[in-house]
Amino acid sequence: MRGRAIPCALRAAPYALVLAFSLAMNLTVVAEDAIGRPAYQSSRFDEDWSVLRDPAKRTDPFDPIKFIPLTADGSWYATLGGELRERFESSRNPLFGLAARARNDYLLHRAFLFADVHYGPNFRTFVELASGLTSGWTGTPPATQKNDLDLLQGFGELSFPVEKGDAVLRAGRQEMSFGSSRLVSVREGPNFRRSFDGARGTWTASKDFRVDAFVVRPVAHQSGVFDDGMDDNQSFWGVYATAAVPGIHGLKADVYYLGLARRNASFAQGIAPERRETIGTRIFGKRDGFDWNMEGVFQFGSFGASNIRAWTVSADVGYTFANLLFSPRLGLKADAISGDKNLKDGTLGTFNPLFPKLPYFSEANLVAPMNLLDIQPNVTLAVTPKVSLNVGWNPFWKQETADAIYSSALAPVKGTAGGLGRFIGHQTSATVAWAADAHLNIAGTYVHYSPGERIRQAGGQDGDFVAIWAQWLF
Repeated sequence: MRGRAIPCALRAAPYALVLAFSLAMNLTVVAEDAIGRPAYQSSRFDEDWSVLRDPAKRTDPFDPIKFIPLTADGSWYATLGGELRERFESSRNPLFGLAARARNDYLLHRAFLFADVHYGPNFRTFVELASGLTSGWTGTPPATQKNDLDLLQGFGELSFPVEKGDAVLRAGRQEMSFGSSRLVSVREGPNFRRSFDGARGTWTASKDFRVDAFVVRPVAHQSGVFDDGMDDNQSFWGVYATAAVPGIHGLKADVYYLGLARRNASFAQGIAPERRETIGTRIFGKRDGFDWNMEGVFQFGSFGASNIRAWTVSADVGYTFANLLFSPRLGLKADAISGDKNLKDGTLGTFNPLFPKLPYFSEANLVAPMNLLDIQPNVTLAVTPKVSLNVGWNPFWKQETADAIYSSALAPVKGTAGGLGRFIGHQTSATVAWAADAHLNIAGTYVHYSPGERIRQAGGQDGDFVAIWAQWLF
């Protein structure tokens, strides 16, 4: 009740003031990118600031909190850090106006604070608190956007050498992201990132060989204070391996198995318990200006009394003209993602993207990667060493006309199964990103989308999405 009594704008004021101060400070203090100095990572527990044990290497105003010795020899130490993010979003007719309010303009305020404590070389604890608030949201914001204060991560980790490598055992609440984040991601767009409760083990034999195994449940977010708990309706487990391909320079491969069980899964075919097994491989790398990222996945299992047979093939390839002005990269993304061709034949053909990255196709999150065919030619320009511009065009088709269109919540959109033809619509997007310095990132995006004729006849409309955000890390 306390949260409702205080106006959103007033509650968000501390975020804006701290961020404004931080931006001003960044205009006058630029961190030195010394050789060997760690960089801020998407998952902050991946950062290793032990290099700052040497005071001579401390060149940034925040370095004193990056290595705080807890013992005389510095073998026990703590690292503090966090993030502030302010983000404005404006959406008009999301999902072509088929499943949401026509207009929503709002601010998102996000704050993270973590403590990483190392008790010698073999054990550490990591705790990260998060707060997400909104201003101007029409209606009730979801708990992924409004979550007053909660534990985003909190785990203990034991590491030790094993034959031909190192092993890490981690237990507690933690983020996970594998490969190109198509199937398992932290979900960066909303205020609250995705995390899981459970255990994970990692074996690293070299920089090019790693195996992860895990058994977890996703966290179910609530809007209050320290009220997020495990989602008892879902279980998630798997093994994910990455290695360099022998004899082929620049080529790497992922091989993985992922298992998911849900009590009340929803598809166009209906609602039922789901047990889905996923096997896949990804080939990726860079060489001579070319870069490639190609993935194939097959899924099987059960959905109520039905069998599951689903698949996807995805590709993201490009070539960078390094000697031309702005070093343009010409890229092409393409996806073929299976749908259900017959809702009553005893087989579910709809692909489940599990816990995908958001945004997936664009920041507008127009549709989910389910029952879909798409291509996305795009160009990326390095306008300056710190400013990039990406422009792309992205048409969508249903893979199976009998199946539905699925929203970014991975749920079928009512009234879209069958009868609407194959072509869904298309979107055009432009994104500008500025990495101002080691601490500050500023970006903005604009997306315009138009439905196909059959979708328009069913009530679909043109729409727009605009987002501008500033992220400050320390």
